[in-house]
Amino acid sequence: MTVAVAYKSTAPTVVDTYLQAREEIVAVWRTSVDAFQESVGGHEIHGTAFFDGGWAVQGFYTPNSFAEIPDGWRREGKFKAVLAKRTPEGRAAAATLTELRLPGNHYPGVPAILHAENHAVFPRIVTAGKDHFLTLSIAPLDEPNNAVDRGLWEPVKLSAFHAAVEAAEMVAL
Repeated sequence: MTVAVAYKSTAPTVVDTYLQAREEIVAVWRTSVDAFQESVGGHEIHGTAFFDGGWAVQGFYTPNSFAEIPDGWRREGKFKAVLAKRTPEGRAAAATLTELRLPGNHYPGVPAILHAENHAVFPRIVTAGKDHFLTLSIAPLDEPNNAVDRGLWEPVKLSAFHAAVEAAEMVAL
């Protein structure tokens, strides 16, 4: 992961609360995905991962090209099963897949997507010990609605960020 800009949280309890709530959302989503996986015979699922940390289930893999697939599904290639949206069963299954979308991260004090020169920048949080750092791969443009809230995040030098991460890794060993 390339880090060009780092911020340290000035309100770690706010970030802790967000991260705990996010873990709960992911746990509920995984339970729903596991139930869906069982409903299609335990086959491995496939989907789309988004840059903001979201995930959408799109179907499942079949063990071979001759395996039976449930009503409402069709083959795409040899091993993928995707929705057959033209059938009533497929439309019903589409409602299920809509519920199986994990929303992306919306960290406190930061827009979901920041804009840089010809780039979209997706923020990430790195936890080092008890400290939380917000990292960006490129410095964002100085525009309205495109900034990190300085009330929740203070800029830190990259050397301080890397030192904190390395110190936390040494403690973990």
